[in-house]
Amino acid sequence: MPAVLVPQWRTLLARHGAEAPIITHEVLSRGGDHRTFRPPVRLFLVDEAHRFRHPHTNRYRELAKAVVGARVLLITATPVHNRLADQCHLYRLFLRDDALTPLGVPSLSRAARGDTAPELLTGAATRLTVARSRQRVRTYGGDHPLRFPQRTRGRVVRAGSMPDADLEIVVRGIEKLDAGGDAAPLFRLLLLSRLGSSVPALRHSLVRYEVYVEMALAAEREGRALGPREFQRLFPDTDRDALQLVLLPVLLSSSNGSARLGDLAAIRELGALVPDGFDPKAQALARVLADGRKTIVFTGALRTARYLARCFARRRVAAVFGTGGLLGDTPARRADVLRAFAPDSQGAPPPAAALETNLLIATDLLSEGVNLQDAERVVHYDLPWSPARLAQRVGRIDRLGSPHESIDTVTFVPPHSLARALRMEERLAAKVRVQAAAAATQLETVRGPAHADGLDWCDRLDRLSRGRATETATTGACAAIVGAAPAVILIVRLGALVDAIVVDEMEARFDTAGAADYLELAMVAGERRVDRDVVERALTQAGTLVRSRLGAIADARWRAADRDRVGRRLIPWVLAAGRSASRRGDGMELVALDALVSRLSAGMTAGEELLLDALLE
Repeated sequence: MPAVLVPQWRTLLARHGAEAPIITHEVLSRGGDHRTFRPPVRLFLVDEAHRFRHPHTNRYRELAKAVVGARVLLITATPVHNRLADQCHLYRLFLRDDALTPLGVPSLSRAARGDTAPELLTGAATRLTVARSRQRVRTYGGDHPLRFPQRTRGRVVRAGSMPDADLEIVVRGIEKLDAGGDAAPLFRLLLLSRLGSSVPALRHSLVRYEVYVEMALAAEREGRALGPREFQRLFPDTDRDALQLVLLPVLLSSSNGSARLGDLAAIRELGALVPDGFDPKAQALARVLADGRKTIVFTGALRTARYLARCFARRRVAAVFGTGGLLGDTPARRADVLRAFAPDSQGAPPPAAALETNLLIATDLLSEGVNLQDAERVVHYDLPWSPARLAQRVGRIDRLGSPHESIDTVTFVPPHSLARALRMEERLAAKVRVQAAAAATQLETVRGPAHADGLDWCDRLDRLSRGRATETATTGACAAIVGAAPAVILIVRLGALVDAIVVDEMEARFDTAGAADYLELAMVAGERRVDRDVVERALTQAGTLVRSRLGAIADARWRAADRDRVGRRLIPWVLAAGRSASRRGDGMELVALDALVSRLSAGMTAGEELLLDALLE
């Protein structure tokens, strides 16, 4: 779990008289030894599990190795941030690569590369995910429904960090920058996003950009390339900026010959174009805050957070920057700031009158896992790169136990000239569509929450399985009902998993959610005579689908499409050992080697692959 959540989990464990070792994401990121989990752990509970969606990070690799052979429960409200690959990588922490072959996903690693239809991944998610919409959760408690605050339609404010005429000039200047080789487009995108945030954030990024060019020129004169440590000092992940995570490896791969003396002049000329003075965006925020409602203002840039804290110092502002923060203009610990701003949510007594505040300014380091439902409004001062981040921010106040009947959001979007360059709103809309395809239950847009059903139909199907039926139907049984449109539902077992095929006038398709609708209707609809010809035609139409899935299950045994998988590299060695054992007549060893070949040719979890790769090395 993130380090900031350790006190919450210790309190929870103590309340239930339970003991469990706790290791933080940060320790894993530093390459923490997974053997510290021994003696063997039967269940790993991973909070804020979306932080493990990148398989090439230290934290992912360490966790993957630690959970081999154990049960894993991943907890997150936002499993998909940017693409469906996020979900595939999370599954690979506890599933072998070929585990979902019967559901049309023969390889999770290949699915992460985009070779699997989104609807197949959604179908697979139903077997692995508990995801209920807010509407479903409200009624899930039966006689004691859960109460959440109502969400009002979000308000959108279009404002820039400088007057429009100045903004257009600076945008054109940024678009002309070309230093950084292959990373130049990312540099421009980073500068444009900082321009949308605030002038101080832009100036700080320009300084770092200039230093990068100077370092690249110096390295080129010395006949060397810039190293990772130099980049990490120059572009620290202090703001947890998704763009900077992408920028580092691209810069490393293009550091040679990527800078020219003319680039320095261009950057300095751009810096001279950035005006001081009137800030329309900060003025617009002041108008939003004029009603005095308790509000959290989220920004994606640390420099912007500090700038806003200075701008609103007279409002008894509170601010959080990582582990520390401010109460007014006085440095304070993070915990003290949160208790002063949201005492009820933090289980603290009311603060002294001098420390009371209705305004908290924070970076996205505060967007996960913290209870702040004393507040009734979230302001997205900057647009993040993922709608999941929007949902995480709002999740600080859209929680059980909120004292407010309703809560709302205000989202700042850049002026049209900058919006066209950034295309942030289009990017966010596209990612919301990906999240919807992954059956996400928290869909947050620029204009507020979007409708999300999640996997609610699974609950309906579960209720049907415990409904009026008093005995289990025999294999091959069928029944007919009166329906609104002609269709046949086939329930088939493929390998160890069950799936549903819907055959209608249009096509035959695997469709578990659609089948749930038909089966629910079957509980109340009138009976009719079974037309055997209709059933036989449906079986014929569905035969192609079933044969395709069965063929994929057979292929998965030998992983024909994954000849480069680490397990297959060992097979020639094992076969050589088998020939040697055969010449010696060692039957026991042959049996063991045959079992080993079968195991190596099958799929593996991410952790098993990492451990096996270490042995091979």
